[in-house]
Amino acid sequence: MNPAMNPMNCVQCGHPHPWRIGRTRYSCRSCGAVFRASPPQPPSPAPSPSTVQGPSPSQGQDPSPSPDPDPDPGTTAPGPEPVGGAADGDDPLAAFMPARMVRWVRQDTVQNTVQDPVRDPVPDAPDRATLARWYKDFDALVARAATTPEARAVVERVSDVPLDRLPTKPPAFNKVCAALHATCYDPALAAARLGGQDSPFVAERVAHLRRWLATAGRSTTWLEAPPAPPPAPEAVEELLTPPTSFTTEQVRTLFAALFGVDKGPSVPGVRERFGADGVHEALLAYLRTGARPLRDAVAADLARAAGEGA
Repeated sequence: MNPAMNPMNCVQCGHPHPWRIGRTRYSCRSCGAVFRASPPQPPSPAPSPSTVQGPSPSQGQDPSPSPDPDPDPGTTAPGPEPVGGAADGDDPLAAFMPARMVRWVRQDTVQNTVQDPVRDPVPDAPDRATLARWYKDFDALVARAATTPEARAVVERVSDVPLDRLPTKPPAFNKVCAALHATCYDPALAAARLGGQDSPFVAERVAHLRRWLATAGRSTTWLEAPPAPPPAPEAVEELLTPPTSFTTEQVRTLFAALFGVDKGPSVPGVRERFGADGVHEALLAYLRTGARPLRDAVAADLARAAGEGA
């Protein structure tokens, strides 16, 4: 069998054992081609004796063999899928980064694996350190592309967005996560904090990292922080009339009453997200029954964000 026809071999170079990057998509470790596996070909039926023997020349038939009919185009091995094809959305990493970055991560891993065969495969649910490194390295690549031909070639290969439209200084991974934590994971408020002239790209990054915080990065949210000791009721009652400036102890009391944690969002972020009346009603609810409606609202929002990435 031609190695390129094996559904587990690269359809471009025939290299075996590609990376699986989707339900039916693979990336070649050797040449970097991205392709879908072809279905296995059924064996051809054995020819009958009459077919093998054929008519004799004495019967007036042309003894030269007739050309084979054209192969069924539906059974031939597919060509490599162009990098950046419509199937990028099938990649689990597309929930956490734009398609151009997904392609770069996959290609970079393929190239590095050829040099280092024991390199770990790309995780579908990256941890904080891994995702932060990818964002940092990709941002640096785009910045270098303005002056370095090699970097420019890489960006142009993986990006549907022209290089001159990509931001050269997008908000860093840590800064975006901090803005989301501070604003109770509200994407509009977080994007407003980050500001800048590249608002569509800021919103894009906020949406991707919010989805990561709602799923693979959930353990890094303040919702998953160790529970705080219950605050003294009298300390909570004092906060019903908000102070002009919060002390450290008052901030702890506020977060313990509203969210059950010592450290959570920023005080301005809570006010922006829920308003003064919302905070007041939530403190009253805690004093009456121990309920934390604002925490429930934040958790429900993140659950919806997780569902959007499913």
